[in-house]
Amino acid sequence: MDLVDQIEGRRFVGREFLLWLWFETEIFEATLETKEHGAFGLWVGSRIGLSDRKESTVIKGAAPGAHREAKEALLRGKMPDTMGFTLSREDGDARFVLKGETLGLVGLVLPTVLGDGAEEEATTLAKPPPKKKGRDRDRAREEEAEADEAAEAFYERMQLAKTIEDILEALFRDFTALRLSDAWSRGVMPKLEAWAAGEDVDVDGYRAVRAAHATTKKKSK
Repeated sequence: MDLVDQIEGRRFVGREFLLWLWFETEIFEATLETKEHGAFGLWVGSRIGLSDRKESTVIKGAAPGAHREAKEALLRGKMPDTMGFTLSREDGDARFVLKGETLGLVGLVLPTVLGDGAEEEATTLAKPPPKKKGRDRDRAREEEAEADEAAEAFYERMQLAKTIEDILEALFRDFTALRLSDAWSRGVMPKLEAWAAGEDVDVDGYRAVRAAHATTKKKSK
């Protein structure tokens, strides 16, 4: 099997990851956690796209995962291929869309931490630094302060984006650990099928299985 075939043969993993996130955000009432990041809010918002490679279903609006049409699409064999999320932490709410086949993160909207206008100022960082005009030192200092503030806003937002990426990476590690374990078929799939069918789920039982397989990122040497 060449590399292309290997990639194509494993694209289902991202779709299953989206399904698992959807399942967890509902049964844990939008409060998830990882060993590295502790508890945080995560819920499905804005849209869900499901497909079976023949037909597609897109559900938009508030709490699209709660729509009956979404679960019915699952029961007909469709799997999520795109899903919008809201991630809530102490520094605010971030919104993004996660693509199942590539695990690409698009449409990222970060919380504004430095106050109104921070995002606009951050975009000016790519421009060349302002030059001094004549001997107007006050104006030069003002422009320098504005450039520093724009740089601070830019790096702060990059740090927020990195934190979101780290959280998704930790969740994917936990998913992979479960998916590759014997617990997936014995302890996870029955609960996932019950959830999709609208039946009661043994949340405490699932939480115990989840905790037993939760991973911690290895420290780099």
